[in-house]
Amino acid sequence: MIKQMSDVPRYFEPYVNDCFHNAYSAVLLHMGMNPNIILADYLSFMYDCKNRHIGVNYFYRPNTTVEFTEDELNTSLEFVYLPQTTLYSKAVAKKADIRYKDRVQINMFIEDNPDVAYQRLKEMLDNGIPVVAAVDLFYMKYHRAYGKEHGLHCVVFTGYNEEEGLFHLFDKYKLSSSDFDGILPIDEVNLGRTSDNPLPGGNETQKRPVRNLWMEISSDKDFKVTEEKLLNVIRESCLRMRGQKEVLGHKCGLEAIELFTKSLLEMKNEKIDDEKVYWFRVYLNGTLKNISRSRKRFAVFINEISSILPQQTVSDLCVSLNESSKHWDICSSIALKLGIRKSLDMIDDLVNQLDIIRELENSIAERLEDCL
Repeated sequence: MIKQMSDVPRYFEPYVNDCFHNAYSAVLLHMGMNPNIILADYLSFMYDCKNRHIGVNYFYRPNTTVEFTEDELNTSLEFVYLPQTTLYSKAVAKKADIRYKDRVQINMFIEDNPDVAYQRLKEMLDNGIPVVAAVDLFYMKYHRAYGKEHGLHCVVFTGYNEEEGLFHLFDKYKLSSSDFDGILPIDEVNLGRTSDNPLPGGNETQKRPVRNLWMEISSDKDFKVTEEKLLNVIRESCLRMRGQKEVLGHKCGLEAIELFTKSLLEMKNEKIDDEKVYWFRVYLNGTLKNISRSRKRFAVFINEISSILPQQTVSDLCVSLNESSKHWDICSSIALKLGIRKSLDMIDDLVNQLDIIRELENSIAERLEDCL
């Protein structure tokens, strides 16, 4: 039997945060929803002085599991609720009720029995539902990582042909060199869904098993986007940027940028070892790019809701958000160069950029407060 959907949008925007966001957006568009609204995250910044992790509304850090708690999954989005990652075979006996009628629900399921996971995937496709699922890129022959590097990644399944042993899927997250839309052998893809996914570094004990992870997106029939909740994205962003609300026990916003700045200055007196080289060249370079994209993404959200905001404020906000994004990108480039040159003197250049960012984002917070 051949099952294939041709009407699932092949979504990609350069300001999305990751492959999950990209894949979710494709399915949301298929459901008739606007991902620029539904997946709009709060404007914020986080920094953990102890381990030097950075984030927007959660920390970018290496994980050895695909299982997350409800608290960990619900720090970012006004219009989405994610229950904790659930073992499908235990959850299947229960009806997956939508807990919040005013939110889109994204259930993250894992299943260690590959036959059960495969049957559920086919069941959803048979019902005309595209499926977001995780794979290990090591097994995806269209990707440059194929047979070389392991890495957890999200794709969208749109069909299958069991007689020929083929999946129809696409992967349009071009920020990771992904631009595929076609067919792949079911057996090979299923290897990617069950992979132990060893983490980079050559330590075979460090893994992040994929465990057939997939996501099911649903909403109540009466779900709608309200002006109150749109404004609450702004309200919550103000609280976080002003440091009036902690996330998972950590300060946010302008205070966190100041903590980050002080931490960098303290590093000038330390030795530049391999660990720091990696932190600047790989971790900081990558995470600051994510921060930059988050500012562009928030500007997109502001434009989407411009009809309920003062027009001059919208214009000023978008100019400042894009300017801030530019300076976060400059920080990212400086971090990369610092890691290559192994010169801690370049921290001064980072700090100068952060001073500019702090002024910009203080003015952004002021303008957001004027919208309320």
